[in-house]
Amino acid sequence: MLANNHNLNSINLIDYKNSYRLQITTTADTKTSVLDNKPILSETELNNIDHAFSLPPNKTYITTLPFPINHIAYYQHITVNDHQWIVKIEQRNLPLILTTLLASDSLPIESWIINNKGQTLINIKQKNTSHTNSEKDFKNKYFSLWQQIQRYNHQQIIEDNILYTYSPFFIPKPLKAKVDFKYGNLSPWILVSKVNITDNHNHLWFIQKPLNPYFYLCIVIMIICIGIILTLCYIERQKKEINRIESSRSAALLRYYSLIENTDSGIIVIDKNRIIIAINSTAQKILEFKKDPINKNIMSYLSSVDIKGNIATLLNSIDSMPYNNKEKTQLKIDTPNSKHLEIIVTKIDENNNDNIILQITDVTSWIKREQKLKGLSRAVEQSKEAVIITDKFGFIEYVNSSYEKSTGDSYNNIVGLNSKTIFKRYINDKEKIDDIQSKLNQGKTIQRIISQRNNDDSIHYLDNTISPIRDENGRISNYISTSKDITDRINYEHRLHRLAHYDQLTALPNRIMFINELNKSLIVSRKNQSKMSILIIEIDLFKQLHNYLDYENIEKILIIASKRIRSNLRDVNILARLNNDQFGVVIQCVQQKKDVTRLAKRLLNNISAPINFDGKLISITASIGISLQKVSTLTAEQVIKNTNIALSFSKNKTKNKYCYFSHEMGTKTAHKLELESELRKSINTDRYEFYYQPKVLANSHSLTGVEALLRWRDKDGHYQAPVDIIPLLESSGLILEVGPFLIEKACHQLKQWQQQGLNINMAINISAQQLLDSDLIGILNNAIKKTDCDPAYLELEITESVLMTDIELAYQNLIALKKIGVKIAIDDFGTGYSSLAYLSRFPINILKIDREFVKELPHNKDSITIIEAIIDLAHNLGLAVVAEGVENIEQIAFLEAIGVEEFQGFYFNKPLTQCDFNRQYLSQIQQMSENPI
Repeated sequence: MLANNHNLNSINLIDYKNSYRLQITTTADTKTSVLDNKPILSETELNNIDHAFSLPPNKTYITTLPFPINHIAYYQHITVNDHQWIVKIEQRNLPLILTTLLASDSLPIESWIINNKGQTLINIKQKNTSHTNSEKDFKNKYFSLWQQIQRYNHQQIIEDNILYTYSPFFIPKPLKAKVDFKYGNLSPWILVSKVNITDNHNHLWFIQKPLNPYFYLCIVIMIICIGIILTLCYIERQKKEINRIESSRSAALLRYYSLIENTDSGIIVIDKNRIIIAINSTAQKILEFKKDPINKNIMSYLSSVDIKGNIATLLNSIDSMPYNNKEKTQLKIDTPNSKHLEIIVTKIDENNNDNIILQITDVTSWIKREQKLKGLSRAVEQSKEAVIITDKFGFIEYVNSSYEKSTGDSYNNIVGLNSKTIFKRYINDKEKIDDIQSKLNQGKTIQRIISQRNNDDSIHYLDNTISPIRDENGRISNYISTSKDITDRINYEHRLHRLAHYDQLTALPNRIMFINELNKSLIVSRKNQSKMSILIIEIDLFKQLHNYLDYENIEKILIIASKRIRSNLRDVNILARLNNDQFGVVIQCVQQKKDVTRLAKRLLNNISAPINFDGKLISITASIGISLQKVSTLTAEQVIKNTNIALSFSKNKTKNKYCYFSHEMGTKTAHKLELESELRKSINTDRYEFYYQPKVLANSHSLTGVEALLRWRDKDGHYQAPVDIIPLLESSGLILEVGPFLIEKACHQLKQWQQQGLNINMAINISAQQLLDSDLIGILNNAIKKTDCDPAYLELEITESVLMTDIELAYQNLIALKKIGVKIAIDDFGTGYSSLAYLSRFPINILKIDREFVKELPHNKDSITIIEAIIDLAHNLGLAVVAEGVENIEQIAFLEAIGVEEFQGFYFNKPLTQCDFNRQYLSQIQQMSENPI
């Protein structure tokens, strides 16, 4: 717009602080320049702006500028979003504007347009207009004429045969309502014309001719009539003006009365004798005047002595002061609802009378609000939480004493700083700081825990909350930040976390932490399409270690084992203690399976290295289950389950081995779980039964006893292999539940045969759990008592490895069993690691040679040597010897030759059902009874 209009010089936007918030100015070469937020220093310009602010929004204030003098300025007062603004438009080339008002055929030979300071704006000579006339100062050149113009005494003046005519520009009434010049309807410009009377006599010819006397008479009469008419018009105008003034006065009085009557403040006017001249209803309500107090002394209407004294003092002090001086005081009225009053007293001169105006304001709500604010201020100041209050731009306006104590910063040093300075103490990331400020600008509340390292390297934790404070219009005016020291709580939570997620002995992550970390590693593996491996390491024969070492040394072994495992891992690998004797390892980013295999072998070798305890070397071994995990959707629990399956297969091989998980293992394990479920369901049913394999005497080969061998039928009636059933019963602990039923079943069969005259020995296999973890003595006594069988014919077969599991407990239980009257047999002798010293202590009756030594007789020299040694040992200890797995006559001949007392094997008979055994052997009752052991 400025570029297309050459008469416009600038457009300005001015705020209520008298600053150019926007100024766009054109230069001589039509270029524009823009200024922002420039303060206004000119006193004239400030006066013009103040006048424009005083005008209603629909009026435009027009004035000329002191410099340059040919410029005119328009000021428009506007309101936008409750903010007051002034729009100023400055226009150049004022002469071009005003010359359009002059007619082309005017009479004067020379004309001027001047401003109200006597400066020439336009000089026109013989219809030639000059805007750059050298006569810039009309006032100095035509000083006497300028004085006449200023007085406005005449519209014309003749000097030296020259007629000067002058007149200000008048504004039309329709435009007057929208334009303000500070001069009523007069503009700030004056038109002055100059006419040479002698040179223009042709225009005055009618003045020079002689006139008729009647003409003069007519002129006089006309003048008299005109005078009378003008007088009557003047009188009528005066009446109208008086009526208008009276009407305006009545309206004004009504407005003032309404204003005073409806104001929130009480107004009382008293004279110098303290008599009430006027009072509004608000004052009567505040002071609780019940009667009309007009023309009454104000002191007589005040009830409280304190109030009377305070107001009397206030009035006395105002008496001696000049007019229009003010005095202020605050009083409290002790009524049922106590009031706080603010009284402003002003002395005025009213018709030469000294009157006093009392302006009474009920400030009870203000006082209560102030007290509340003071209470809140004291609460904030005395709060243990550090408090910071900023303005809406983030500059700190207040901090409380707790903040000063916690940070060491003084109030004077911190107030005025930008809050970014505080942020940078706790956050070094500029993006995080910008994100916090963005959320605060949106009116959101920020709550976070921040930490700061102290000089002693300890960490200080703060619970920080930053919230916006909104004004009555809902706009953000301030921000408040509160910070509470939660270092003790965070440290306590850290301790709880460590207790919940770390092993206290080894300081390694526990099972919960291991599962969490494993889940994270699985997510990373899926994201990166990489392989990973999980190892579970279990210390072999951990329970046996407790028999030899005390608790403190066991803990030392675990710490040593954990350190040995850690030494073979990278820092990024995860190591955790899963339970008493198990450790878990996560290997990320596995390249090849052989790398994991090398690690497993290295771990086994390092763990099994001898440990020195009090001069004794102890060696431990371990078994490792490995799951090589490719990209899949398995969870951490499923991966650990698979690795434990591999671990169980590893332990079933031999000690100090490792094994990888395969899907076949999973299938077998699922089958075992299903089988275990069926075994549990069928406890105490006939699906558990015994097959009986005969034992015969050497040389005569006559029946001397049987071994009760457990068999189990599935729900379809098919017998399952004992090698699958018995280990599962023992590993699952079901043997403890089914054991009493089986012992009672064997005792019942023994009693039945005894009643039928078949007095043979009944051998029952006893597991380690039955011997060591159950009340075997009570169970056996109960079965013998219930079936009334002869315990002398009962044999309990126990493997030597069971005896060595817990030697002392096994010894005590065997002594108690011996007292019942049963025989004790050591099964599979030679396959364990029992020593002669221990063997001689146990109350044993029979040694059974394992079938592994018998099957290669009589050709294997090693087997011959071992069996001869076993027989010599047994006979020296007074024990009978039974050979298992006898399958041919050569074995029988050899074993009889070296002194074996009994045989058991397929050569004599396979395990038989109860029916088959009865059918075959009950006929030999008499013969068996004649050959007792």
